[in-house]
Amino acid sequence: MDILRDIWKPFGLKLLGLEISEEGDGKVKWTGILAPVFHLLKLPVIIYLQSRFYAKYNFGTWKGRRVANPFAPPVGSRAQFRALKSIAKSSVLGRSYPLAVTFAVTYRCQLTCPHCSAAHRLRKDTPELSTKEAKRVIDEGLDIGLSVITFTGGEPLLREDIFDLIAHVDGRRAITALFTNGLLLTDEVVDKLKSAGLYSLYVSLDSADPEEHDRLRGRRGSFQAAVKGIERALSKGMMACISSYSSRSNARQRHYARIHQLGRKLDVPMIILFDCVPTGALLHDTSDMMKPEQKSFIARYNEAAFERGIKPMIASQAWQNSIEGYLSGIGCIAGHLQYYVSAYGDVAPCDFSPISFGNVRQESIKQIWKRIIKHLAYNHLS
Repeated sequence: MDILRDIWKPFGLKLLGLEISEEGDGKVKWTGILAPVFHLLKLPVIIYLQSRFYAKYNFGTWKGRRVANPFAPPVGSRAQFRALKSIAKSSVLGRSYPLAVTFAVTYRCQLTCPHCSAAHRLRKDTPELSTKEAKRVIDEGLDIGLSVITFTGGEPLLREDIFDLIAHVDGRRAITALFTNGLLLTDEVVDKLKSAGLYSLYVSLDSADPEEHDRLRGRRGSFQAAVKGIERALSKGMMACISSYSSRSNARQRHYARIHQLGRKLDVPMIILFDCVPTGALLHDTSDMMKPEQKSFIARYNEAAFERGIKPMIASQAWQNSIEGYLSGIGCIAGHLQYYVSAYGDVAPCDFSPISFGNVRQESIKQIWKRIIKHLAYNHLS
């Protein structure tokens, strides 16, 4: 079934529209009289929409540059120009150039979440990448143009060299982010993260209700520990944000609005709201995947917050993967602007698509990236 959307239709004359095949590869076909012209102007349109978005938020400064998005380089920084360069090259040359990597440095974790996207990845037959190997992953990424390097897991703070890995990233070329369950965010750890040069921190909260969060995490007191970690990081001047997710069941309970309200109470700068997807622990269970109308509602909620500049900023996967997100040059960035590296060196389009296209122990990331973007599912923005 195809999705048809009229973008510009004055007096019933279709000047511009979109046609998307839901059952195909997700490619977007521009339709209407002005379709050929718009194809040539899409980069200026993307830059215009992105600049409108950036203008609505101000989260202070980072090394003298204004921060408009805790998950993007500061405005006017060298790292931001590197990101814009990747987007421009991808748009003009019709070949994807990555600007971000999600690097799972370990799959060890203290919790047992039933919705964990990294579940079943922990292996005993293969050692994790060594410090030397992990630094090479970082260096190769910077050399091919990355401007955002995100550390995740498992629980990345269980890896003893995590501070060394963060500090290894050249802060002039890329920002660093880290996703954590928050259990280890002591004063000492927060100070070490800040000293290492971490740009932004994302603490997972599955519910605004402490008991519900603890139940989902399988550990009593995990909500309180996570909130204390956020407060501790904020008090030390760090950009500590909330990471959460939307599912069929919690969307009915308006989780997106409740976690947004909690974020406002804690005064975090941003909330990332992932979609519940059939991967990891839920690989064979689609019962809690959101219905299309739920995704659409959350996307509209997100867009309304964008337009009004409401804090904390909310960045939902539902909006990112909507037509509006696509028009803003975002869409699904897997294998387009982003790739994922596992704790064992396997490279995939993203952490929700655990399909290995090669391993950094055998070949370079540049070689593997070329293989990803030749695949029919990843040779275009979708």
